[in-house]
Amino acid sequence: MDGGCCGGSCGGGGSKSSGGGPTDFRHTMRMAMVVNALTGVLLLAAGNATQAVALWAAGLLFLNHAATHGLSLWAPGLDTRGRLSLLQGVALGVGALAVVVAAGRSIAGMTVPDAPLASLALLLALGVSVTAATLLFANRRGRLSARAIWLCCRKDVAPLAAALAGLAGVWLLDDGAPDALVGAVIAATLLPGAASAFALSRLSRKRSLR
Repeated sequence: MDGGCCGGSCGGGGSKSSGGGPTDFRHTMRMAMVVNALTGVLLLAAGNATQAVALWAAGLLFLNHAATHGLSLWAPGLDTRGRLSLLQGVALGVGALAVVVAAGRSIAGMTVPDAPLASLALLLALGVSVTAATLLFANRRGRLSARAIWLCCRKDVAPLAAALAGLAGVWLLDDGAPDALVGAVIAATLLPGAASAFALSRLSRKRSLR
């Protein structure tokens, strides 16, 4: 997740507009949170089963989306929001670094993931992302946060497609390096999101002290 899709804008901190009421908006947020959480857990489990690094990175991406949506829904207080944003940033940073380390160990140990099974999990996640983006299409002109959810869903397609390409390389070369490299790159793109969460935490704490 890039900075524009994570640091409070992916379902958080939106401004009011004429599109969609509060009830519809919260329903959209809850739907996005549940879908992202379930997809993230599925990808992490599939990653453990197949030893595909890209699945771990993609799972972390989806779980971070879910955390951001949940933070926007159930942490309205600035002080509470700041603390939870700090926790989210720490978890995301540690998770991303762990995936990068796992990628290095995979390359060093010449681990070859189960490409067919991992590809099936990614195709399912890709289908979920495309479906969610399609369902949220009507909200793209509504509240800023709903539009940000739409942008996040759409941007998920790129890392998932890259992960599929990495697994195709594994299948062609009988080498786990393509998957590990793609996973490391996806994880590295999450680090700015962790920095954004830290920044949001500091901002929330400053505002709560006023």
